[in-house]
Amino acid sequence: MDEAGSICKSGLEKVRVNRRSLALISASSFYAACRMRDAPISLEDVALASGVGKTELAKCYRLLVNELDLKIPVADPAECLARIASRAKVSPEVEAVARETLSKAAKAGITAGVHSTGLAASALYLASLLDGQSLTQQSVAEAAGVRETTVRRGYKRLRKVLGFQLGRPPRA
Repeated sequence: MDEAGSICKSGLEKVRVNRRSLALISASSFYAACRMRDAPISLEDVALASGVGKTELAKCYRLLVNELDLKIPVADPAECLARIASRAKVSPEVEAVARETLSKAAKAGITAGVHSTGLAASALYLASLLDGQSLTQQSVAEAAGVRETTVRRGYKRLRKVLGFQLGRPPRA
């Protein structure tokens, strides 16, 4: 990807990246280029593929974004949904319900500023419950690479805002 090379070169020339390995700077540049092109790739996937630590990768990525003033678009949760659904091995029907849920959430204005992968995982969990499948919060969280609490909070927020009823009314 030409953008990744350009970001990497600019990072090496303009940003104080001393004491950071070339592999870390390259991986951070690649992740930034993917995010700029709305490619649905996770930080964890890049860390695993490059062999660098996730925490160090995130720090270097933030440094490049801030110092080079990169314009990174907000990720769309629907972009992450197919990958999570595939990893969680859910039916196409559950994925379709989750996609519809995310669409309703976007119309309700609750997707801005929210962790997109976590929200996609939460919508998938909600959709599995609505479809009567027995996905656990833990299994969805593992498939998405987020914590169970992220799935639980997002699930509760989706239920509350979108008004889904699952045997009992959502708490206020």
